[in-house]
Amino acid sequence: MARLGMIVYLIGLIIAFLSEIAAITILAALVTNKLQDSEAWMAVVFFAVLGGFAWIVGRAARAISG
Repeated sequence: MARLGMIVYLIGLIIAFLSEIAAITILAALVTNKLQDSEAWMAVVFFAVLGGFAWIVGRAARAISG
């Protein structure tokens, strides 16, 4: 069970890291006016929330596995 918890933890951290990179990249493109789509802000929020959720799930899996 501990090995499964560590795998879920690592996958959660990877997803969180990649999601935050995507959110920062889209936000930078919005700030520099490279993107002018009105729905791009939703993508920033989506990736930020996804990254936060993946981080929480990963930390919970690590705490449960011991």
